Amino acid sequence: MAILHITFSLATQGSLKLAIRQHRLQRDESVLSVHDDFSIGPLQSFEERKHWLDTHMLDDDDQQLYNDIYENWKGKIETLPSDVDVWVWYSHNAHEQIGLRYVMSEFNHKSSMVYGIDATEGMQRIQPNITIRQTGELSSDMLMKLRTVAKRFSTQECQQLAKEWEDIKGQPSTLRLWKNKLEHVEEEALDAYIIASAKNLQLQHKEEWLMPTQILAQTAGTVNHYIGNDFLMYRLRTLVEQGLFEMQGDTTDIFSYQVKLR
Repeated sequence: MAILHITFSLATQGSLKLAIRQHRLQRDESVLSVHDDFSIGPLQSFEERKHWLDTHMLDDDDQQLYNDIYENWKGKIETLPSDVDVWVWYSHNAHEQIGLRYVMSEFNHKSSMVYGIDATEGMQRIQPNITIRQTGELSSDMLMKLRTVAKRFSTQECQQLAKEWEDIKGQPSTLRLWKNKLEHVEEEALDAYIIASAKNLQLQHKEEWLMPTQILAQTAGTVNHYIGNDFLMYRLRTLVEQGLFEMQGDTTDIFSYQVKLR
């Protein structure tokens, strides 16, 4: 039986492809990535979402990549044979949990059997001393070990998850976090972490001016959620525009400018 693996990051897709090649499974298995971050941005419509991402996140190259991967995804799903099993890889963060529900909405009326691999729960079983924030952190070897925890979703479970996707879409939030369940929060909910990280770095290095990458790394390590750097960078730029930070240098290159708290 052929298998289509669905992941929610290019990192997971790459590691899974490597695992399949190493175990000589490539003739029967393929991997497709949903290249998006469902924890951020509006979800009501593709057009509204794309406009928000283009405005706040994506440069010209990223916009084209987003379009290409989205079109590839839609094309593959529309032409997928009904006898292909679908395996969805996900973990306990807002992006992948919403992604799981989005995928279920796509397959809700198809005859393919859908399986889920919950990487967070799987790791607790086979490596309880390791915690992850997202599936992309796992090596190809570890992904292969997690295949044993694959669980088939019943028709009722698929329908319920697809319904939850419709409910999530109806919310106007542009930032969502996972705290044992999905929470819709204000877009500025993580700004305090960015400011606190900058203060700590200034004290630690005894310097006022900081590289944005320093602040992003510190914030990502402090926030107990999987949040992409692009969103944190957007919020840092917003704090600059609001006058909470000053900026100096070439702002077209993240490695060529610095910021400091006013």
